[in-house]
Amino acid sequence: MEVTFKARARTLDMLGRQQIAGIPTAISELFKNAHDADAERVEVDYYRSDGLFVLRDDGFGMETQEFVDRWLTIATETSIERKRADRQRPKSRKRGRPILGEKGIGRLAIATIAPQVLVLTRASRDGVLSDLTAAFLNWRVFECPGLNLQDIRIPLRTFPGGSLPNGEDIAGMVDDFRSRNARLRERVDDSKWARIETELARFKVDPLQMAEYMGKPELLGNGHGTHFYLLPASANLAFDIAGDPTSDVAPPLQKALLGFTTPSFANGGSQVIRTAFRDHGTDGTCDDLIGDSEFFTRYEYENADHRVWGRFDEYGQFKGSVSVYGDIVNDHVIRWAGGKGKKTGCGPFHIRFAAAEGLAKNSTLPPEEHGRLLSKTKRIGGLYIYRDGVRVQPYGNVDYDWLEIELRRNKSASYYYFSYRQMFGVVEVDSTHNGRLREKAGREGFRENKAYRDLRGILRSFLVQVAADFFREKGVHGERFASRKREFKEIDRHRRARAEKATAERNKFKRDLTKFFDRMETENPHETVMTLGLEIESRVREAGLDSDRNRAATRILQIEGDARRSLRELESRYRLSKPRIGLSKPLQREWRDYQEAFEDLQSSIADIRDSIESVVTKEVDEAGVNVSARKRMEAALRYIADLAMRQINAGRGDVEETTEDISRRVHLVATRCVGDVEATIHDVMAEFGRRDLADLDDQRLIAVRRALEAPIREALENASRTLDSLRAQLAAMDVTGGSSVVDQLVAVEQSNVALEEQAAVDFQLAQLGMAIEIISHEFGAAIRSVRSGLRSLKAWADVNHELMSLYQGIRGSFDHLDGYLTLFTPLQRRLYRKAVDIHGWEIHEFLTNLFGQRMARHDVELTRTDAFANAIVRGYPSAFYPVFVNLVDNAIYWLSGQHERLERRIQLDALGRELRVSDSGPGVHARDRDDIFEIGFTRKPGGRGMGLHISRATLREAGYDLILGDPGAEWSSTFLIAPIKDPDKDTR
Repeated sequence: MEVTFKARARTLDMLGRQQIAGIPTAISELFKNAHDADAERVEVDYYRSDGLFVLRDDGFGMETQEFVDRWLTIATETSIERKRADRQRPKSRKRGRPILGEKGIGRLAIATIAPQVLVLTRASRDGVLSDLTAAFLNWRVFECPGLNLQDIRIPLRTFPGGSLPNGEDIAGMVDDFRSRNARLRERVDDSKWARIETELARFKVDPLQMAEYMGKPELLGNGHGTHFYLLPASANLAFDIAGDPTSDVAPPLQKALLGFTTPSFANGGSQVIRTAFRDHGTDGTCDDLIGDSEFFTRYEYENADHRVWGRFDEYGQFKGSVSVYGDIVNDHVIRWAGGKGKKTGCGPFHIRFAAAEGLAKNSTLPPEEHGRLLSKTKRIGGLYIYRDGVRVQPYGNVDYDWLEIELRRNKSASYYYFSYRQMFGVVEVDSTHNGRLREKAGREGFRENKAYRDLRGILRSFLVQVAADFFREKGVHGERFASRKREFKEIDRHRRARAEKATAERNKFKRDLTKFFDRMETENPHETVMTLGLEIESRVREAGLDSDRNRAATRILQIEGDARRSLRELESRYRLSKPRIGLSKPLQREWRDYQEAFEDLQSSIADIRDSIESVVTKEVDEAGVNVSARKRMEAALRYIADLAMRQINAGRGDVEETTEDISRRVHLVATRCVGDVEATIHDVMAEFGRRDLADLDDQRLIAVRRALEAPIREALENASRTLDSLRAQLAAMDVTGGSSVVDQLVAVEQSNVALEEQAAVDFQLAQLGMAIEIISHEFGAAIRSVRSGLRSLKAWADVNHELMSLYQGIRGSFDHLDGYLTLFTPLQRRLYRKAVDIHGWEIHEFLTNLFGQRMARHDVELTRTDAFANAIVRGYPSAFYPVFVNLVDNAIYWLSGQHERLERRIQLDALGRELRVSDSGPGVHARDRDDIFEIGFTRKPGGRGMGLHISRATLREAGYDLILGDPGAEWSSTFLIAPIKDPDKDTR
């Protein structure tokens, strides 16, 4: 008697779904199958609306018999498959691609993604294309206990080459699967079979219709390859795409599929196979989750703070290059002590990785780029393994620290340096030189054999030694890193010191300006000046009545002198000095306002001074007082001269006192430097005197000498650095009164402040733009949902007349809202990729529809001239429409606050190529004319001060400019939209 093994149907479930770690790993397996089929592209499209998952490749595909012998056969022979695959590659494709599959069960991973699959495959053999083979199966049947593999029937059909089955064909295949396996129903639990029936009823796919919009890879025409249609996709897929929203780690799907092939920074730009995973949302959006830019790029690698690249030979010895802050050390050798002179089990391999500093102040990258790179390394950073150009799972995942980098760093960050979440790179192995590295059955890394243990041991030791050689101060090349870190630290210290000082002065200056304007309102110095003038005039007249002419003359001169001093003191009380620091735009505006206000005050004082002088002259003439004009002028000049000398002497005293203080402190520092070096030399010589050198050989003598010299050299370097800094500061002093170091610093600081403000503006605008996109996206989805609901309600209203009035009311309100939203269609930039002709009458009509109700509410009239109606501008509607919206919106606001008896009009006009928007509102104050286009400037309560700035920037990008024209008799404000290069531009 003899017996044989029987294979239960559940064998496929155990080998497939239960052997694969999850959906991302399953997709990776299918990508590898496409690689082995010599595909150049493999792409996934996931449609959330119905849970359809489509995977397509353009590999060499399978003929019908091959599909039966290979795809429907478990654990095909590896060696035979390698030879056959190589033989059957199309001649047009590059030969020699290594085969990644070993066990012949990777295709069973499909069951992890969805319970049902439609397979379409078409072969290409030496330029000859086969017919299309199609198969459908429900994996759920293989989960049922008590069934054998041979019990389950799978329908197989062929279609003419270059064609695709339609929805009816697929429905027929599903019915065929149902009928062929109906006999199994009695052997399966009722609940399980009911679930299978439900899933079969849901499988509605039309490959022919989908091909119209999916594009390549395709099976129509001369297309070939293998396509999988899976439905419904597992609910776990949505989580694998989204991940944990509270975590900064990449979602599972991106962790597994990003960097599927060797990245551009390691392969010179060529990819073994191109991959894509498009997530189609229910609102019509589509995102490629594994695009090239999502992974690390060549630019990011080449601009990282530190880089390492090279090769490990068969003994585990590294030879390559290390770049620290751009300073490259070539042919650096690191030996592996664990090898003990024997060849490694893993074989030779290559490595290439980069690391970024954790703090922006220690990085050579600009802060924004540094932040973006660190954000990416936190999400997907790590050391990846690639075999034959394809990634090996799970190496590279941030939560799989296979080299225990973070474990060592937690012990001492300064000693071990590298952080798994601040680095990225690749370890490259191949099947030729590293054949002993074998993957586990579930694609969860390499087997823990000697080859893998050697690989890990080599890399662990290597990373520790690289940190020792380059990132510890006492390392062979550690001084380079330490020196740059000290330099960054000094720069940051100086920057912080300057920032603190500038901030303090800036705050004080702001308080002084605020105090000035408060005093201008509360003290009313203009009135004080007038009162003083009247008082002086009264005193002069009173003095002129004195019968003693000489005494009268003396009193008049004294009163005039007192008046001069009082006016000078009044002027001094309100005088402010601008600090020698960079000012923000708001502070610059306040400073300009102060200068205007102070000039007005000076003008008032000058007028009163002249008035007093006239009164004195008149009183002297009328009273016949003997006061010569020369004597009065001499008194005035002497007063000014005395005041000038007092001020200049006080200034000279301050300078001399400061000079003496600086000289004293410089002398102390220089003396201390000399003392430090002398003390170090004394200590070293004392140590030298205690040393016994009699029994030391030459090498040990050299070592002792170096150890004794080191403190002296270090003390000399520190002292020299301090003295050089003092010398440079003293030499940089400008005693000519021209461009001093402080002046240059202020200029640079002012430029830096402007750049920081612009960066803040750009960031604010970017956030605003993203917010608008999100709102538009969500609102669009909501509108589509409401529209769909209305269609459903209409169907009920047609048969239930009581609902018709409700439907009509809701429909009317919705149409009003939808119509209002369609007004914003011209504002969508993405809808207008090409410039179009924009007519003036269209702009007027748009504005009337948009603001009609609001203008009627505020009794504002919007008119246009014939010239504007006939005007044509060629450009993007998204560039021009928002400008008119902003200008008219502002005009309505200011007009609505105007007295109802005053005219409330807005006019659209044109002159040549120039468009004009005028209004009869309060206009723009003279002091605001230069500021209204600045970001953040506004006189509107609650305004953000962004509209005019954005409008001008948008127009300038389109080749136009936004200008504030001069007010006229009819219009208080006029804005001009004119071509930048128009030589005839009229800004009247």
